[in-house]
Amino acid sequence: MRVLMILFRDIHSDARVQQEAVALAQMGWEVDIACVKTTVQPTPDLHERVRLLRFTIQTKRLKRLVDRQKDQRMKRGVYRVIRNPLVKLAKDVVAQRQFSFRVVSLCEDSSYDVIHCHDPYTLSIGGYLKRKLGARLVYDSHELFNEPNSKNRWERAIGYRAESFWINHVDHLIAGNEFMAKELEARYSDVKTTVVRSIPDSIDQLPDDEEKHYFHQSLGLEPDAKVILYHGTFVKNSGLEELIASLKYLPSIYKAVLMGDGVQRETLEVLIQENNLERRVYFHSLVPPQEMLELIAHAHVGVALQPSQCINHRLATPNKIFEYIQAGLPVVASDQPGNSIVIGTYKAGLLVDPLDVQGISRAIEEIVTNPLPYFIGTLRARKEMTWEKERNQLIELYQGIEQERQAVAVEMDKVGEELVSIKPRLREL
Repeated sequence: MRVLMILFRDIHSDARVQQEAVALAQMGWEVDIACVKTTVQPTPDLHERVRLLRFTIQTKRLKRLVDRQKDQRMKRGVYRVIRNPLVKLAKDVVAQRQFSFRVVSLCEDSSYDVIHCHDPYTLSIGGYLKRKLGARLVYDSHELFNEPNSKNRWERAIGYRAESFWINHVDHLIAGNEFMAKELEARYSDVKTTVVRSIPDSIDQLPDDEEKHYFHQSLGLEPDAKVILYHGTFVKNSGLEELIASLKYLPSIYKAVLMGDGVQRETLEVLIQENNLERRVYFHSLVPPQEMLELIAHAHVGVALQPSQCINHRLATPNKIFEYIQAGLPVVASDQPGNSIVIGTYKAGLLVDPLDVQGISRAIEEIVTNPLPYFIGTLRARKEMTWEKERNQLIELYQGIEQERQAVAVEMDKVGEELVSIKPRLREL
């Protein structure tokens, strides 16, 4: 069976797609991944049966050119223009059309059995290829795409329309947790839904407290510093402002490390300077998924403090929570159902009001000064929540699709035999 996965981002930034592609390849299926090329990093070698089709888009190339500029004032000016909601919308529409045309041109004459879309912007490609090739269409809904606060109302409107229109072509839905599955089933009751959580493989050996030195060495921290880690994209309403503010209520040995990048970095840098926290908050570039757990295991606490701005935030479980846990880090997270189903169930950290700065500081200090019960909960979650279990869910879904296709093939053969058997009678008539 041949599978085409489609995502409107680069493969380097999506560990979930990498995991799923490798899982299918290990079962003997051939997997192609069509994605946007946004980095100069070499194409990762995932598996001998996984082939990557990375497409360069002109608007993405423009962003790389701007990023290379050394004149910061010029960069800020350009970004102010392209972040205008209408300009951004126009830019994204052009990019999506370019990407769709290139994927369809390359793949419409191929013999794919399953088209696996990873966001609503690629569902139109999946719907077209499904009709053209007679393939099954799987929609992997990483989040409720019309909900995130990082998208403006125009983006949300387009995402919702795309998802609502093309969902009628979808044969199978994949959701990130049980709450997301129920919400998708309520919206699209006619589509079968499977839950596959994005849980990375655990690292073999967790470092002891005495061995946690990576951030101390790379960032020049004091030997007794306690590292509070956030990793991900820097966007509005991601809890980073509250995390920075909470440091004022913590001893000076507590250091926040923000691993990643994003449009809010300059805003955060100004906030840090205004509060004289330059020696308390440090930035670290994002690292490839295959290296991440080994590094973040050297922190003491992980944070996921998104406020409940939309239904997506309330119901979704951020991938970073699973990554913190598999790296052995207790978590301070927003008190929301998607987080509680993990942190609350396993006692793998503390749930807080993400807008209560002093409450955040108390939770961080409680975990650092009394780590044992939270570390035990983290180890239990780490043991019980594994990619192997999630992988089985994905494989069962694809085995069902393969059985469906075989059943259809048998029926078609029967129809063909019946047509052959009646030909002599037709000649007689």
